[in-house]
Amino acid sequence: MLDSQTDEIKSKLSVEEVLSGYMQMQRAGRNFKAKCPFHNEKTPSFMISPERQTWHCFGCNEGGDIFTFIMKIEGIEFYDALKLLAERAGVQIKSHNPTNDSKKKNVFEIIEISRNFFQECLKIKNGKLALKYLQDRGLTKDIIEKFQLGYAPDSWDLLSNFLEKKGFSKVDIAATGMTVKKDRGGYYDRFRNRIMFPINNIGGQTIGFSSRVMPGADESQAKYINTPETLIYNKSRVLYGLDKAKTQIRQKDLCIMVEGNMDVIASFQAEVENVVATSGTALTSEQIKIIKRYTKNIAFSFDMDSAGIKAANRGIEMALAEDMSVNIITIPEGKDPADCVKNNPELWEKTVQNPKLIMEFYFDSVFSKYNSDNIDGKKKIAEELLKIIGNISNDIDRGYYRNMLSDKLDLDEKIIFEYENKIKREKSGFVNKNITNDTKKIETTTRENRLQQRILGFIILYPQFFQDLFLDLEKYLSNKKINNIYNLIKSLYTKEGKLNNRVLLELKNKISIQNNTENQNKSLSHTWDVAALSVEEKIDEISDTHKEAKTCVINLKRILLKKEVKELEIKMKSKATQENIEKFDKLHKELNNLDIE
Repeated sequence: MLDSQTDEIKSKLSVEEVLSGYMQMQRAGRNFKAKCPFHNEKTPSFMISPERQTWHCFGCNEGGDIFTFIMKIEGIEFYDALKLLAERAGVQIKSHNPTNDSKKKNVFEIIEISRNFFQECLKIKNGKLALKYLQDRGLTKDIIEKFQLGYAPDSWDLLSNFLEKKGFSKVDIAATGMTVKKDRGGYYDRFRNRIMFPINNIGGQTIGFSSRVMPGADESQAKYINTPETLIYNKSRVLYGLDKAKTQIRQKDLCIMVEGNMDVIASFQAEVENVVATSGTALTSEQIKIIKRYTKNIAFSFDMDSAGIKAANRGIEMALAEDMSVNIITIPEGKDPADCVKNNPELWEKTVQNPKLIMEFYFDSVFSKYNSDNIDGKKKIAEELLKIIGNISNDIDRGYYRNMLSDKLDLDEKIIFEYENKIKREKSGFVNKNITNDTKKIETTTRENRLQQRILGFIILYPQFFQDLFLDLEKYLSNKKINNIYNLIKSLYTKEGKLNNRVLLELKNKISIQNNTENQNKSLSHTWDVAALSVEEKIDEISDTHKEAKTCVINLKRILLKKEVKELEIKMKSKATQENIEKFDKLHKELNNLDIE
């Protein structure tokens, strides 16, 4: 059933249509190229094939179809990606009942009912006090409804009793984080006498809650508490407001990161909607990567006191390491965006249009702390700023700010560069001397696999070269999937006496049916597509395809022959038999012939 549904969705949604919503693509012959959204790269190595309805990145080796892409970029499971794409394609999901999905469905349902319960509780006596607090903070009725804010009554069991009457067991309710198990048995409601902020996933489904204690209530309680980790809620991978902000983030090519839920809501009310916040955690690398799917530009608007700057620093470091353009928004009036919007909404709108480059902010901040006219001050300034500059992944940006520091401190750039290296050595310790050799081994393995991939690609795209170039390559193809496909093609060649694109297409279709799997990275069909793309990726740079294909075969043979020679040299050191000497000479002759060829 699932197979027919995925096929129906694929027939209605092309791979280029789905992926274009997440990245800028450029035409590359029959395919499209883009910079990979899953890792940093300066030149595009991410290929999209409309013909095969697949994608593959030759930089990080990720690949698949529209389902694998949505799963990875949205951070969701297969069935959630299926539902998301089905809705977009107008396809009705007929049936899917694995145990885990059934449990997730249960959690979603309990969370949704709880959210509606909290919204209704805004109408009760204490709930009206919560509503008054929100309105006193400047929020309108419309924005309160838009973000589905609510109130958790001051009761130990009102919500849990309500959910049990709806047919849910105590264990099921506890699995959602809405109740807490007592030490002596039984359960009590986690959220009591609190203002409730629903947290949604990227698709807009509520997956958990953030809550604020009612003003004037028991001050011994934590001011904010959140839903714990559940089957559907992972706080390090969720950004508050992203479900509503993602379109504006893309359109404005900027994500504004604020500290709290109220800041996000107030900003939306002021019609600045490209704003998100973390969900009860310091900003994580996973959240930075999620933001980067929509934009490379991020602006932090945190309180500019020492605690606010400290909270922002780690996120700023991670964003710089991801080669993002980082800015800071300083609010001239009000402690935070929510206060600014309440007092002067036009000022907030104006402020976000003039962010300051983060490095300029750091330079101003650090230079104001120390006296740059004496040597001790210069050392402290250099140490603080070079630690920050060292987090910048882009070489040009890093060099620019190193030069700026050199000019401002009136020190030779060479001195700054040496001091930077000293800081790095102190931070990371001594470098392992074996790293170079390990790196060479990895590079060799990668090159060997890349050559095998390209050879298979040439066979698929230019089957007329098979007899001339590709006979008897089995022993050189160490990649099991590539070797498997090669043997299938060779068997077909032996049977038919020739190869052409039509018979290869029939073979590909047969492989696709026999290797049908949810995870395309494990299928021979995917290996086939990636091999073809590996040649098409550079097709504009190839002037003679026959010569290029032949060069790939020669280079692969040379790598493997060199391995044999090396192994034989090691053997001969301990025992130089006549047989080994003859074999050594033979291998060297083969290598010489390949070099000449």
